[in-house]
Amino acid sequence: MKKERKGQAAFEYILVAAVIGIMILPAAYLFFRYSHSTADQIDKAQLDQLGRNIVAAAERIYFQGPPSRTELEARMPKNVLNVSVIGSWNTGMQELVMIAGGANGVAEFPYPSKVNINGSFNGSLHELAVGAGIKKVSIEAYETQPDSSGGATSFVNINFGGRCPVSTVIDYNGDGSVDGQDWTFFNRCFCDSPGYPKFRPSKTWKSGWFDNSGAFGQSSQYLACVNLDYNGDCVVDQDDADLACSTLGALCGAASCPPP
Repeated sequence: MKKERKGQAAFEYILVAAVIGIMILPAAYLFFRYSHSTADQIDKAQLDQLGRNIVAAAERIYFQGPPSRTELEARMPKNVLNVSVIGSWNTGMQELVMIAGGANGVAEFPYPSKVNINGSFNGSLHELAVGAGIKKVSIEAYETQPDSSGGATSFVNINFGGRCPVSTVIDYNGDGSVDGQDWTFFNRCFCDSPGYPKFRPSKTWKSGWFDNSGAFGQSSQYLACVNLDYNGDCVVDQDDADLACSTLGALCGAASCPPP
């Protein structure tokens, strides 16, 4: 009799546990789905706010004119895959475009701009700075070099690494090895002769600091001067040369410039 009662009690315990499990599992699943969906919505809202703030600041700085600039500090949510600028200047058809992944797949977030914009969304030029975390977004007004008729085009440059991010690049020419050629490239950017900028431009844009073409007549993106600014002070000078020497070792010699 006692064995039967114990067996019945055990069965009832198992039955109650099973019923509770049947009730809890769907609720837990729904809670998980809701939490995941809410987190995804928060990330998208933060990304949307960031995009709107950047374009609004760019338009404001553009109308203030060069060398006006500002810096936004904002949180970049996770799962951002790419940031770019599309469209053509002086057409009114420019957009800052952010691409992000989420629970429902990859989504595109476009933010139209009324002014000319350009983007360098990186720390060092070879590495996009779109990972999650706090970003210092540098927004600066520039004008291009005068054309043959003396005219210049105004635009705004946007960079996610701050105005002059600290560089960690040593393989300047991107050939996979650190050698004497890299020191040659350093010297060419170190020198403040025409075509080889030493100072971060502040009004008239000079090729060679942040853009992929560089100032060396080659297409390698590693040749931009931003990759040589090791202390982030916006100047490629002897301090940077000393830091480069400590890394390149015997490959490095005294910084020297060709005749202007």
